Amino acid sequence: MRKIVFTLALIGMTAAPVLAQEATPEAEPPMMPPAVELENVVIDGLNSPRGIAFDEAGNLYIAEGGSGGDKVVAEFDGMQATAGLTSQVTVLAADGTVSVAVPNLISGAAGPEALGAYRAVPVGGSLWLVISEQQGMTVLSDAVIEIDLATGRIKNFIDQFAYEAANNPDGTEEIYSNPSDVEQGPDGRMWIVNTGMNTLLTWAPDEGLQTHHAWTDDPVPTSVDFGSDGSIYIGFLGTGIAPGMGHVERWSAEGELLFTYEGLTAVTDILVTEDDTLYAVQLISEFGEQGPVFNSGSIVQLTEDAVTPIAEGLPQPFGLAQNAEGNLLVSVNTAFAAPGSGAVVEIVLGE
Repeated sequence: MRKIVFTLALIGMTAAPVLAQEATPEAEPPMMPPAVELENVVIDGLNSPRGIAFDEAGNLYIAEGGSGGDKVVAEFDGMQATAGLTSQVTVLAADGTVSVAVPNLISGAAGPEALGAYRAVPVGGSLWLVISEQQGMTVLSDAVIEIDLATGRIKNFIDQFAYEAANNPDGTEEIYSNPSDVEQGPDGRMWIVNTGMNTLLTWAPDEGLQTHHAWTDDPVPTSVDFGSDGSIYIGFLGTGIAPGMGHVERWSAEGELLFTYEGLTAVTDILVTEDDTLYAVQLISEFGEQGPVFNSGSIVQLTEDAVTPIAEGLPQPFGLAQNAEGNLLVSVNTAFAAPGSGAVVEIVLGE
């Protein structure tokens, strides 16, 4: 369906039994899952919240994919695909006030899912923005962008699609790019996960964009973080987003695969804390006869010996961060939820 319009490259695949079928006149639009009453809400009223990240002052940046808009750009399977300027980066300040750091980004929506801003990561005086909407929708499409927080102006534009077209790192026949995460590494370079490329890339002003590692078996990488020793952690949805195919890999800074945490499902984000505790978000954790079971998302703690649930029954969680109190924050209702129902909730550890 991504060739018809701008279907989510990650979230849309979790609805494969409903959305990824051939278009037929008999097809019905997807049903919305029942709403879940949220506890420990930090901020709500969001539209498709995705990545979340704190700056050094304790301000929380939230990438909202938006809710499409008033312009109908396609119709299929009884649904309308719409576009509008409803994607943005929202900031929850340490004092509780809410503002918008980057407004009016393009959002494309098809049914109860949307695509727009994917990550917003503050680093020093810059905001690193990942845009994952369909290549060609706007001049900002399919890119990682450094924005000066003081002026709101673009400092660097890293074109992901152009790199894929020129290099095709994973060697597949299809030229397809979909950036999904960015993080500053211990070496000062920016590390970029491109899900469509199945590739981990690096970028620095004097080096440009370079391939660090490409996976040729289509494991669908989604997220990156670093350990205190410089080791690199990569989260994966898993080939076909099948149950138990999600995983997390830990690599040495020199490029050696050290360990694989297996048996996960649809990992959308990972977090390595200062004491090297590893957490992962599972967008969905259960499958039934009809496919993914909505409102079954979870956060798990990973060690080499065990997968320990920290929070379960979450409605389509996505991004993960840790606050100054040491508790976890997670964005929920990232897809297949009513407009304005997105939120960030706090998971209090030790309870």
